[in-house]
Amino acid sequence: MAYFPFFHELDNKNITIIGGGNIALEKIERLAGLGADITVIATEIKDEIFDFPKVTCIIKRYAPEDLSGADFVISATCDEHVDNEVFERCRAQKIPVNVVDVKEKCDFIFPSVIRKKNLVIGVSSSGASPQVAITLRKEIENLIPDNIEDILDFLEEIRPVVKNRVDDPKIRHRILKRAADICLREKRTLSAGELEELLINERES
Repeated sequence: MAYFPFFHELDNKNITIIGGGNIALEKIERLAGLGADITVIATEIKDEIFDFPKVTCIIKRYAPEDLSGADFVISATCDEHVDNEVFERCRAQKIPVNVVDVKEKCDFIFPSVIRKKNLVIGVSSSGASPQVAITLRKEIENLIPDNIEDILDFLEEIRPVVKNRVDDPKIRHRILKRAADICLREKRTLSAGELEELLINERES
């Protein structure tokens, strides 16, 4: 079964992680900086986890009430009994859950991710081969311009300019596509003069 790559806004969402070992740490590293409030619950929690901002660590055994208020749950205990209980309760409460390394008990999975500010690319083999996803992610990353963040900032800034100057949505789309094509091909942003020329030429064509 393949997974569809939804991109979900995590700002101010509550993520509960049951387990405090290396796997929990790896998930936190991938979620860090995306705005979510993360709660880690385990009898033992790695020291590195305490250093992350927006992460609350609670040293205790898992209890069903620990899932209250969670928007997403990750069970990373390596204890089949606990993982099964977390899964069943999440399903009953309609909370999306990821039981690590148990594909049939995952409502969502973690792809191999490229993150460069607003650019986020996820590559997944749907659990068939994580190594293939990692390899392809590295190949894709090599194709991305080093200044992609500047390019994306520029393309975002010109959108309202083009919208104010051009009424026809088809022409607006063509101008924005042309601008993006040039930026990616030449690995740079456009000058004010080049943008003005593009606006004039595309409207007249």
